[in-house]
Amino acid sequence: MSTTARALLLAPTSTVAAGLLALAVATSCAPAARAPDAAPPVQPPGAAGRAAEPLPDSEALDPKLLEPGVSRELAERRASTLGDVAYELELDVTDTLRADGRVRITFTRKEDAGHLILDFRGSALHSLSANGEPLDHPEFGLAEGVAWEGGHIIIPERFLRAGKNQLELYFSSVMAAAGTSIIRFRDPTDGETYLYTLLVPSDAHQLFPCFDQPDLKAPLRLTVNAPEAWVVVSNGRLEAAWAPADTSGHWFGPGHAWSFVFDQPISTYVYALAAGPWARVAIPWPERPVRFDVADPDSITLYLRRSRRAEADADTLLGENLAALRWMEQYFGQPYPFHKLDLVLAPAFPFGGMEHAGAIFYNESRFIFREPPTPDQRWARAATIYHEVAHQWFGDYVTMEWFDDLWLKEGFATYVATHALDALRHESGAWRRFYLRTKPPAYAVEVTSGTVPVWQALPNLDLAKSNYGPIVYNKAPAILRQLEYLVGDTAFRQGVRLFLERHALSNATWRDLLAAIGDAARHDLGAFGEHYILRAGMPLVQTELALENGRIQELALVQRPAGAFSGGGDQLRRSERAWPGKVRVRIGYEGEGDVVIPVTFAGKRTLVPQAAGLPAPDFVWANDGDYGYGLFLPDAKSAAWFEANVGRIQDPLLRAMAWGALWDLVRNLALSPHRYVQRVLDELPREQDETLAGTVLGRA
Repeated sequence: MSTTARALLLAPTSTVAAGLLALAVATSCAPAARAPDAAPPVQPPGAAGRAAEPLPDSEALDPKLLEPGVSRELAERRASTLGDVAYELELDVTDTLRADGRVRITFTRKEDAGHLILDFRGSALHSLSANGEPLDHPEFGLAEGVAWEGGHIIIPERFLRAGKNQLELYFSSVMAAAGTSIIRFRDPTDGETYLYTLLVPSDAHQLFPCFDQPDLKAPLRLTVNAPEAWVVVSNGRLEAAWAPADTSGHWFGPGHAWSFVFDQPISTYVYALAAGPWARVAIPWPERPVRFDVADPDSITLYLRRSRRAEADADTLLGENLAALRWMEQYFGQPYPFHKLDLVLAPAFPFGGMEHAGAIFYNESRFIFREPPTPDQRWARAATIYHEVAHQWFGDYVTMEWFDDLWLKEGFATYVATHALDALRHESGAWRRFYLRTKPPAYAVEVTSGTVPVWQALPNLDLAKSNYGPIVYNKAPAILRQLEYLVGDTAFRQGVRLFLERHALSNATWRDLLAAIGDAARHDLGAFGEHYILRAGMPLVQTELALENGRIQELALVQRPAGAFSGGGDQLRRSERAWPGKVRVRIGYEGEGDVVIPVTFAGKRTLVPQAAGLPAPDFVWANDGDYGYGLFLPDAKSAAWFEANVGRIQDPLLRAMAWGALWDLVRNLALSPHRYVQRVLDELPREQDETLAGTVLGRA
């Protein structure tokens, strides 16, 4: 019986039908997986007339632990009983339909940890052993109590011990154009094949057996057997590459083997592999701003399809990554944390980029322009680069404990990327684009009844993909801007550095982040967390202006839930609590100097006493600089001035926010759509800001 057929017998019952089809394809198109000679044929429980006995009732596992995916209960149990996890993974990708592999998993285990549950939903499991003892038998099938079902491998505690343990498993996983952990792409230009992994948020166990949760970080030693002409890229430094003749002593067949070592603990979802006949481009840098511990330490390498090498502005891409790396070393106050940095332009990549530690994958089609790019296209590419480079610290070096804190890496990467863009491309208006591009998707969701908090409870990692969206990617960086203004930019950066120091190469939660920033700022951030992270929705803040004898009698900021005017307010109105915040209130005088007043608010109505007695202004704007999070509506006098003068405002950010205020007035039924469209028709021919013009035109 072929190894593939024997693996089918080990497959969960629910997958046998699909497996038969896979077997037919595999046996006709590809060689069988080569398990070691010592591995006996494995039969399923009961195949030889003897069923594997179930676990005794006293040792029965909670059904929640065995749910498909990785439940929170399972993750917490493993995190509290296991430690020092490490993987030695070998993969053979010389076949076109599947990857065959072997993994050795070492870990320490507490004495009373109970049965071990490993995650695996690949296509076949060939054999397994624990601490050198085979857990399968040629005559009786799986050992008593051992099972593979629901995407989990259950190993009874009697096969394990307190302290150090080692598992060894042989397996196979499918490769396909989509829907698998290894994506296979065939270049239509020259017929070449390229492979790359995508394991986020919890698809590593679709590739190989592992503990697939972010808080069981582990170093990785990876060996890949690939066709001789291919190049292989992974997280770690290249330890060795063997010629085909040298692979004869290994379980895999002919090919060219590449061995990588990544000795720092990282989460399984940021493990990476790319293989194919990649073209390579590298650039050196004259200084040594980055800490590398490997041979060839003076370059960053870009890998891309050979057929597109001539189209790519490779030097620009490499330069952008290097510039981001240098800037973030300064901002975070510590050197780049990993051994090397490779970049892969992955064809048909489903995201803009993926932040694998030491090996960032980018979307090829967004990074190679077939026609001269617009400024917005170049900006979007740079923003993606800075976002993914920021993840090397905020996501890879320090990782969220669980995907309910997805915002902790995604929101922070977007926010820090904007800071970097402002520093390195100041003329492009990073914060204006932040207001025009980052915030609106969040605002659009926040005024509906379907909005959710930034922190979203997640019972199972199978549901993690549903957490991706405007709240994580758009609201989260917006509230970080509010947080930085609340505590001050110096304290904010000190807090971020403290957070990275406290949780280096480990995991953390949003509470840890606020604790670090609060300690640095000597500021209690409990109310901020309650309202901006745990609470759905946002405030609508409106100015109230009272004038007497040509002077300001009273200026106040009044807030209510923003959902109240959009059909989503019933639930939010039940809460009488007001959002806390800090903004800059601009009191504007045409042709004269404006007055800008910092205002901290915590109630439904906040007076601005510094404004009393000032001359009557042309306008008042309650969110100068765009530090606040919420919808800000001007009073009637200010709204009329904005409508009449929006195109003449010289400050680009203030002009963008004035257009935004007019749009919000339309949505709040305080300005007719006809008048808004007329202002767009009048002013658009004179607008020179491409991003603002596109936003205004789209709304019209």
